[in-house]
Amino acid sequence: MSRRAIVRYESLRDDWIKGADLVARLVSRSAGDKAVLVGFPRQWIPLFIHYGAKWRATVYPRSFVSIASDLTETQLVNICLRARKEGMLRTLIEAFSSLDPLLADVLYKLDRRASASDGDQSRLLPLTGWQSYGRPEVLALNKLVLASTESSANVAVLLPCARKRPYAASKTHQRIWRRLEADGINRAKVDKIVVSSIGVIPEQLWNHPVVLAYDSGVPDIYRILRLMRLFFKKSYYAAVIDCLEFKPYSDCLAIVAQEGLVGSVRVIQCGRKKSLPQP
Repeated sequence: MSRRAIVRYESLRDDWIKGADLVARLVSRSAGDKAVLVGFPRQWIPLFIHYGAKWRATVYPRSFVSIASDLTETQLVNICLRARKEGMLRTLIEAFSSLDPLLADVLYKLDRRASASDGDQSRLLPLTGWQSYGRPEVLALNKLVLASTESSANVAVLLPCARKRPYAASKTHQRIWRRLEADGINRAKVDKIVVSSIGVIPEQLWNHPVVLAYDSGVPDIYRILRLMRLFFKKSYYAAVIDCLEFKPYSDCLAIVAQEGLVGSVRVIQCGRKKSLPQP
């Protein structure tokens, strides 16, 4: 085994640390068995364990960080190991990253280096904030949508998320389709697409493990606009029926229509309006 370099947090220049790129590279090197990270603040422990970094002798944060400042290294390690056992270590990292901007930045950069298989394998995939959308499995799903989806009809129906999965089994979608069929819309002759916080999901991927597992009430509207632009640039529809029931997503659809990425947009109210972010 090659000798590991010792990297001491106190030896790093402040501008190097704040840039985040160097720290992300150091974590990657440490996970690759090329370095040991010594003397880092305690709130880094969940991220180190998740990414398999080699570390020792963490220290209390220089300024107060909730939870991390109140726990010993051993106590926090035990919490992380329990979280990993329960498939919730990633969520714990996101909680800590919301308390430390540098940790959030490094997590963002590491996510783009990781593969989907690096994520926790859990039944539930909670998306708790913007850091959640950088999860490797979420990024992989969005890439799969663009790589594997082509329009198969001239008309698309845009549907809201539903807690019941697969979506076709949900009471929300059943209610919407009763209204649409009463309006003469044949579900067999249109493409069906769900727009939710996780992205733009065509019917072909409604049984994807990530789609079945995620849960979120925190949408990133601009991210959805970007995903809509990419999706409809590849899959053009002469007409789109808007049943989204969430005005910000309808506004995103109106923008892509103004940009010429879809043809006409018809809004059909199907019996329920939402003022709060949908999952």
